[in-house]
Order: sequence, then C-alpha cells, then structure tokens
Amino acid sequence: MTGVVIRLPLADPRTDGLVEVLRPEFAVDRFIPPPGHFLDRKRCQVTTCSREDRCQGMCGMHRHRWLRAGRPDAGQWIAEQSKSFLGWDGEPGSCRISGCRYSSGHAGLCDLHRSSFMAFVYHGDPMSIEEFTKVAVPVAREDRGRCAYAGCAFQMSADRLCDGHRYRWHRVGKPPLDQLPAILQARRVPGFCVEELRPLAKLEFQYLLQVRTDARRTATLPSDFRTLVKAVLAADAASIRDRDEEFWRTRLGKGAHGAHGLLRDLLAALADLDGPPDEFARDAWRPAKLGYDYADYRQAGRLDFTDITQSWLREKVEQHCRLRMGFLSLRTVVGQLGSFRDFSRFLTEHCPDRQDDPAVLDRDLLDAFRPWLRRQTNRNKGRNYGKPLANSTIVARMSPLSVFLDTWHRYDWQPPLSRHTRFRTEDYPRRPGLRANFIDEAVMAQIETQAGVDLLPGPARTLLLICRDEGLRIGEAITLPPDCLKRTPGGRWALVHYKSKDQSWRAIPASSLVVDCVLDQRQRVLDRHGPECPWLFPRTQANPDGLLPIAYGTARGWLLRWLRAIELVDVHGQPTHVTFHQFRHTLGTRMANAGVSGRTIREVLGHTSWEMQEHYSRISDETLRREYEEKYEFRFNLKGEAVRLRPDSDLSGIAWMAEKLGRRLHAVSGGWCGRHISRPCPKTAAEGCFDCTDFQTDATFLPIHTDTLTRTQSLQSQAEHAGRTRVAELNRQFADTVAHLIQRVTDEEHEALACQLPAPRDSEENQQNGVEHAAG
Repeated sequence: MTGVVIRLPLADPRTDGLVEVLRPEFAVDRFIPPPGHFLDRKRCQVTTCSREDRCQGMCGMHRHRWLRAGRPDAGQWIAEQSKSFLGWDGEPGSCRISGCRYSSGHAGLCDLHRSSFMAFVYHGDPMSIEEFTKVAVPVAREDRGRCAYAGCAFQMSADRLCDGHRYRWHRVGKPPLDQLPAILQARRVPGFCVEELRPLAKLEFQYLLQVRTDARRTATLPSDFRTLVKAVLAADAASIRDRDEEFWRTRLGKGAHGAHGLLRDLLAALADLDGPPDEFARDAWRPAKLGYDYADYRQAGRLDFTDITQSWLREKVEQHCRLRMGFLSLRTVVGQLGSFRDFSRFLTEHCPDRQDDPAVLDRDLLDAFRPWLRRQTNRNKGRNYGKPLANSTIVARMSPLSVFLDTWHRYDWQPPLSRHTRFRTEDYPRRPGLRANFIDEAVMAQIETQAGVDLLPGPARTLLLICRDEGLRIGEAITLPPDCLKRTPGGRWALVHYKSKDQSWRAIPASSLVVDCVLDQRQRVLDRHGPECPWLFPRTQANPDGLLPIAYGTARGWLLRWLRAIELVDVHGQPTHVTFHQFRHTLGTRMANAGVSGRTIREVLGHTSWEMQEHYSRISDETLRREYEEKYEFRFNLKGEAVRLRPDSDLSGIAWMAEKLGRRLHAVSGGWCGRHISRPCPKTAAEGCFDCTDFQTDATFLPIHTDTLTRTQSLQSQAEHAGRTRVAELNRQFADTVAHLIQRVTDEEHEALACQLPAPRDSEENQQNGVEHAAG
C-alpha cells in the first residue's frame, strides 16, 4: 500500500459514518494490494506488462495482438513480447524511423514523423505505419537541449520534455514535472487510485474496496475501478449519492460490465450504511444480518415489506412475522409474505379512499377478498403463467392471513377487531388430493443406465445419485457438509443431512454407489478448497474460499443439460424432462410398491406430516406390512459372516431402517435381499440370488439350504461321471459355499442355545453399540 492517510474536515454529515467504518489500510490515495490480498489479481504473463490477466494469461491488449498474429504458440509468443513494452508502459525509445535521433511517443514515432504520418491520413492516403517507416527519412530540428526528465538523454521537444516523455506527461494529466517520475512508476504497479476525486467521493470509493475485500466474492479489476472513477470525475460529483443509479449507468454505457457491478455494490453498501442500525427497523430484513445460517435461509431472500403500501398494515405484518420467525423456518415466513402483498394490493383496489384506516378490516372486507382472489391469475413465469389460481394456491394465500387475524385478536392489537373478522372453515375452497408425481418406470430405466450417468461430470453425478437413490430434497442435497457420511459399528454407511423444515439433523442408510461418489466429491473439494470448506458442493464461481454452496439454478442447469444429452423420452417417444423433486416421489412410490410400511417411508423421506405417509400408502395396490420383531436377530451372508443387530444402540436406527428397506417383495424363499431399495435388482430368474453379495439368510431357512446342498452335490456327481469337468467344478464351488453357510448358521444357533441367550455379548462396547458385523 502506498499513499497518504486522508485527513478531511467533516463538513458533510455523510462523511461521519464513512470515517467511522473505514479501516486505515484503505484510507489512502492509491491502494496497492499486497501479495496474497483478495484484491491482488493475476497479471498478464508478459513480464513487461502491468495490466491484469483478462483471458488465457494475457491482458486485453496483448490478447488482441495474439489473435491478430494468428494464435501462435502462446508460450513462445509471450516470451517474445516480454522483450519490449506495450504502448507507453516503459521508458521511451528511439523513433521507429531509421536514423531518427528523437524519442518515440504515440505509435512509436517522434512528434515530427507523427505529424508527417497524420498528414497522409488526413489527405485520404491509406498508408499504414509499416509502409510509412519504409519511405520516411530522418528530420532535424533546432537543438533546444536535453530533456528535463531525470536520466533522459534525448533532445527536448516542448514543455522541457522530449517527445516520448511529453506524450506520457499528457497521458497522466500534465502533473508538475518533479512528480512525473513517481506517477509513471506507480502506473507500472497495478493499484486503485482515488487521489483525483473530491473528498467525500474519495471516501466512498475507498469504502467500496473495503466492502469488496470483506465479501470475497467478485474479482475487482483496477481497469473497471478506474472506469467508474472516470465517470464520477467527468460528472464533477462530490458524492456518488448525488445522482441516482440510472444516471451513472447511462454514463458508464452498456459495455462496462465490471464497472456496473462495482456501481451496484457501492450504492448497496452506502444505502446499508445510511440505514438504521437495527435490522428490524428497516423495510427489508436480511437473513444474514438477523443471525441466520445459510442452510436456514437458502433461497429465501429478504423479508421485503416495501410492497405493503398501507403503513398500519406493514407495521402489524412486521410484528406478526417476528412472532412467526420464532418457530417457523425463515423460508416459510418469506413465502407467506406473498399473501400480505396480495392483501395490500386488494386494499388498494377495493377501498382506495380508506388506505390509512385500520378499521377497514371487517367481515365484509374478507368476504370481498375471496372472490377477488378467484379473479387473479398466476403471475409467476412458467407453464401456469396467466392461468387462474388453483384452489391450493388460494388456500395458501388465505391461511397466513387467517393466522394474522388470529394473532391480532390474541394480542389485542389496536384498534380492536370484531370477533367476526376472521376466516371460517367453510370460507376455504376444497383442496385437491395429492398428485402422484413419480417418474414412469420406462423413463427411470433411461435415467438409471450407467452409460447415461457416466456423461455427467463428477459433482453433477454425485448430486443426481443422492437425490435419485436417497430421496433428499434438492435444497438438502446442495447444503450437505463434506463429512456427511458416518459409519455405524456394523460397517454400514449412513448419510447425515440437515433438514431445514424442522431444523434437525437426520441420518439415513446410504447405498454403496452413493458412498463411492460422495467420497470422490469430498476429495475434489479438499483438493480445491482445503478442509475448511463447509459444503460438499461449493459454488464454482465467485467463491474463492468455498464458503457458499452451489445455487439451485446451477444444479437445475446440470440436470436439464444432461437430460438433453441422453435424449430422454416418455413412453410415447416424445421428449420429456424430470425434476429433482420427482426422484423423491419416485423413491417413495417404489418403497410403497415393494411393501415397505408407510412409517418407514416417512422416516426415510423425512416427512413431518402423516398426510404424505398416507399418500404413499395409497399408491400401492398390494402393501405388505412386515414389521421387524423387537428382539435380537442374526443372519448370514454368502461369506458366512454373521450380520447382527441389537435395537438398543445409539446407531441401531440406521441399521434397522436399512433392515426394513432390505425386506423387498421379491426376496427369495431361502432368505432376504439386502440390496438398497433405490437400486434395481441386477439378477435374472435364471441366475438366482445365491451368488449375489446382497443375499442374507438365517436358521429358519436351514431346510431349504440342506435340500439345495443335496441337489447340488447330486448334480456334481453326475457331471463328474459324464466327464463334464467344467460343470462339475461350478457345482463343487457352489456346494462348498452352501455347506459353509449351513455350518456357520448351525454353529451360531448351537452357541445361542447353549448360553440360553438370544445372542452372545462379546463386550460392554458391543452392548452399547448394539450392531456387530463378525467375520466367520
């Protein structure tokens, strides 16, 4: 950092707030970010260039030259350009005309030769500079002495300077000659200069640098900063707040996108600074200023009351929202604000002469509000835009207003309302039943193909599998922490996520495919942002520290582009698309059709109401209700390993939920299928389940296994007698597997009977954990 700390007379009252919040490091005429600072941007790879990196390691001017040169090898071209300066960055050299002894200014020519060249141009001669340098001859002028610039050996042209230094002197605004060396040297070091601004505007731009540094979101280029400074200088404004935003946008023009972003941030920061210190005293409450975490207010936005034009209604709605924020999620409160905006618009249209009279609230007004809602159309852009409001939308508009009126009665707000000023049950239209929004299995078959999934990039693939196989809401998925996987004592993986609806953490069983993808995504996050990143899916842009998760729009864009890539079609062969939330409904439908109980579906999907549980129970035509006995149970897989479960442990809920998911409708007669419910069965009827790693069994199926072993050994003997060695070997391997399984089940059953216990308790630790996976 260089410059002088500003000492200003505090004549303008707007100066006081800025001086109080501005840190000394930014209170300088020229701020040069130190190495590693957020504002220290990457520079052009041409070593003699001081401009910032715009694209492919080059500034805008060098990239333009590179494109004009035909896109040669970038590394070699940059090395060649580093041997000379671009424009007037370096010290002036000799004129480009061979034999000329004067220094070079504009276009690499001395003043005399530049005048001669411009004469050709003015007379319509299309001669280029390269052609001019071939025909021009040296020109002499009167010797006036050496240039006044320290260390310069060229002859003086005018203003006591040579052609080259005089050109540079004009470019920097004709400062005193004793200050010219320092100004030219400072220009070669990228920085943010505000020394030409008036005192209050200077403070505002310094505060802008501080705000951008603290936000650590968007890159701030010195060229964009200088563009905005020039606009303020041209308007000769004492403060950027003296004119409105539209005025400054017109001054900047359409092409200065970076400067427009700086203007927007500066005006927002100043408006925030000028507002009341208490957030609740503002007309728009920002969740971050109210102490909410991002996971609580994602996609919620601000609580904006400005559209409620009646001051008495706005005051009461603000009080009501403060009460509701105590036990409702912020997203719910923000969503309910739409009801009060509609009611305010209704008051403006229905009774324009009583806008300042709270006594307008009566039963007759409520009776007029219902048909007014019926006449409204959907104003949200989408497929329902312009259509009449559905009954469910009308109910959603009336319900918050009904609770608001009840709150008015309960707290005796003034003026008191009549006891009839409330909505009755019969005032609400009938709500339609829940729609089965699951994805057709023919469409899911296309989505679940491995070739299609492989087309997704790593983060998008992980997000899709989490929503498809685990049934998470998209908002819950994009806010997963990197350590969202936990392992139970039995070796099963659990996916832990935050449920913002009831502000709780939940754990559900995770399939092996999801586990592998999550571990890969976690490693990618560690490589890019380190262990401090709080999200499994950090935002890819404007997020250098990884402090923000991806936006819903980004995730939706991933999904839509992928659906177009796999050319998804419906059962009629027509192009179709799906949403993330439909994966959740599809998982619930599959579980209902597979015989999973409604309570288990509610636990897996995390529904807070029993209405959704009943919805999924009605989907299945034949619902098999099998509940697990509340006692110790053990079973074995094909390796002979005992899979044990004790329901009295802290993490037994995960194992028990996975157990209920594993009791599939298509399990074989010799045991159960332990495969995750979201994954389709890879076996065919001919292959069977005995060679599947997800097959599980216990002692109740010993007669079946004994019969299987006998028949297999018989087939083995017949194959050996016929000389079919390959068939005999396959039957021998399968017979050994079944025999080992029978031995393990029999031994475990004998041990349990001998001890007169439902299962052995190896240690106090096992008793606490309750879930044990013991190898045979």
